Formats: sequence, C-alpha cells, structure tokens
Amino acid sequence: MRPAAELSRYDPAFETDLQGFIGKYVQWWQDSATAAPVLPLTTYTPADQRANESKTIRLMDSMEEEFRDYPAEEDRQSAWRERAFAGLRQFGKCFGFADSHFDIIFSPEYFAATKAFVREARSFDRKMKTAALAQALRNVWVMNCLQIFLGDRPSLTPSIFAYSMLYPYTDNHLDLPNLSAQSKEIACRRLGLRLSGMPLAPADAHETAVFRLIGMIEDEFPRAAFPEVHSSLLAIHAGQVRSLSQQRKSSTLDQGQLLAISVAKGGASVLADGWLAAGRLDREQADFCFGFGVVLQLLDDLQDLYDDRAAGHTTLFTRAADAKQLDGITGQLWTFMHRVFDSIDRFSLPRGLELKDLIRRNSAMLMMRSMAECTDCFSGAFLHQMERLAPVRFAFMKECRREIESRFRKVWPALARRRKLRSVFDLLGS
Repeated sequence: MRPAAELSRYDPAFETDLQGFIGKYVQWWQDSATAAPVLPLTTYTPADQRANESKTIRLMDSMEEEFRDYPAEEDRQSAWRERAFAGLRQFGKCFGFADSHFDIIFSPEYFAATKAFVREARSFDRKMKTAALAQALRNVWVMNCLQIFLGDRPSLTPSIFAYSMLYPYTDNHLDLPNLSAQSKEIACRRLGLRLSGMPLAPADAHETAVFRLIGMIEDEFPRAAFPEVHSSLLAIHAGQVRSLSQQRKSSTLDQGQLLAISVAKGGASVLADGWLAAGRLDREQADFCFGFGVVLQLLDDLQDLYDDRAAGHTTLFTRAADAKQLDGITGQLWTFMHRVFDSIDRFSLPRGLELKDLIRRNSAMLMMRSMAECTDCFSGAFLHQMERLAPVRFAFMKECRREIESRFRKVWPALARRRKLRSVFDLLGS
C-alpha cells in the first residue's frame, strides 16, 4: 500500500493544505535562485574574528577544567551545572548568540523537559546509544521551540516523547546500509498501515517499540478527535518513503523531483512536530511549521554532503557539488531561509522576537558550520563573502569542533569511571 493512498484516507482539508504548502515552498525555493541577496544584520572584521577565537580558546581551557572537576556529591552538582551553563553562555556569545537566546534554551522549563526526556528514553530503551538519544533530543528541542511559538510553555508531553523517539527507530533504521531494499519496503508498508490505524501485531522487538510509541500518540490524541495529528504522521511517513529513492546509486531523479522530495519530507517533519506539540494548528501556524521544516531539511542536506556522496545518496547539494555549482545553491539556501523567517507575524507573541532571532541565528550557524566542513567544494570568493557573516573564521570553526571532540575523548573515559556515569547526559542530574 502506498503512503499516498493511506494519506488520502484522512482529513481532506489537511491534504489540501499539505499540497498547497509543498507548491508554495517549491516556488519560493525556485524564486530564491534569482532573488536579490539578503543583506546580513551583522558582519565581522578579521579583528572581531580573532578576538572571538581567543576568547573561545580560553573558554575551552576553562570548561575542560570544569569538566574534569565534576563533583561526586549531589549537593555540589547543582552549583557545578550553574558554572557550566555560565561557561556555555560565554562560549555561545563568541559564536554570535545573545543572552536572550540562552534565557530561552537554559530556561527552567527547557531544562526540565530535557531531563525528563533523557530519563524516560532510558526507561523505554536501556540499550539506546548516546548518538541516537542526542538525535531524538534535538527534535524535543525543536518541539519545545514550537510550543513557545504557539504561546505555550516548553514541556515534555507523551506525544513529544513518542514522536522524537520514532526518529531513531524509523528514519535511522531505514538508512541502515545492511538492510535490504525488500526489508525496507516491508518495514515501510507495515509502519504505514499501523499509522493509518490498523491493529497490527508487531513482527519483532524493533516493531514492538515502534508500535508502542505510536500507541502513546493515539492515547493522547484519539484519532476521531484529532484527525490532522494522524494525517501529519502519515505525511512524514510518505516523505520518508519517497526519500528512499535518493539512496539508489543509480538514481535518475531530476532536479525538480529532488526538490519536491526534500520539500515534502522536511516540511512534513516539522509540520508533524507542530500538530503533536499543540494538537491543533491554524493554517498560518501550520504554514510556518512546514516552511521551517524545509529549511532544516535543506540545512541537513548541506551538512551531510560528504556522507551522502560517500554513500551514493543523491540530494540537491550532492548534485550541485558534482556539477561544481555549490556556491549558487548555498547562496540560494541563505536567501530562502531568511525569506521563511521573515514571513511570519506570530513572532510578535511574548518572547517571540527573541525566539525568531534565536532560530535565525542558529540556522545561520548551522549553515556556516556545514560550509566550514567542506570548504574545498566552494570558490574562494564565495567563502570570503560568507565568512564575513561568521563570528570566527571557517578554519577555526572546523578546528574548534575537532578540538572539542579530542578533549572530550581524553577526559570522558576517566571521568565516567570515577563518577560511574553512563553518558554525558548524566551530567544533567536526576
């Protein structure tokens, strides 16, 4: 059964809106290729960048020492976390983030939701790897962000937990290179049937976990009362299934097909975030969620450029890199991204302007960090132009990531043994 057929069994108004969003953002992307460049709000001189780099190095030294000194006594750990968060604030300032951004992401509500998710995820799957947990947690943070956008307080609901956990259980599962095409097809078909409401018996332990997560969503949002919630889950499932065609090394997808797949999958992902975070969305809210999802998908495709090329996966960015046209499509992404963020009026809500600025800054930094990892794919002129928008040089940005990873590998094993820590998430406290 095709996911599109399953989708058609649900709310007709949802499907009409969905197709409208896809058409709108495909057109916006195409228009961005010839639109006037977006003027940056802030540029950095070489002296600014050197100053930020010096501060960053000092902060890395200080935070490494703090990391080594994680106390064993619970009554001292709270003060340790306060110092660590203060250090992260200073670190973030070197990369252009303001105090108001950290007032959001370090708020008591965000912190409580993060700790609750880690605790519940470990209870749900004690063998879950740290990388998968971190990936799921990033989606929790996106949904918490959407809660603020929708006028609510960040929290961990059953559906936020379940949908975020579904990422490593479904999307990552379908990316496994040793999973046959036939197995992927069967898994996709059965997942689609379960999402459409069919009472299937799970075939194995993996499917048992997936079906449990879907059940959590059904308990919070009964199908009859919240048809759009379940339509949104079918929409992202359909997007995931279509994206499997990008994994074929012999893919003959043309540019328009690649664009449609990226827009539909990315948009549907955060659209589902919105429906599951709120239960109800008006059309303007749904429109922004979809557009935000497209931005995140395209940023992710740029970030995964090397990995996708190595695996033989085809995206807009691998195609552009192969054609020596990465400058153009990356500039197009910059223009498209800012148009999406400038299009919404809902950010006038309390904390809305700070939230809008945080989303814009974080997306810009994701893009520039991705560029820093593949500078050989860009022209010198384009790199120079974009580097002026970065608080530090691209070379330093890349080296900083490697340096942090190196320091962590040296410090963590001994700390974990000494304090009996399973993962870095234990530093958040119980």
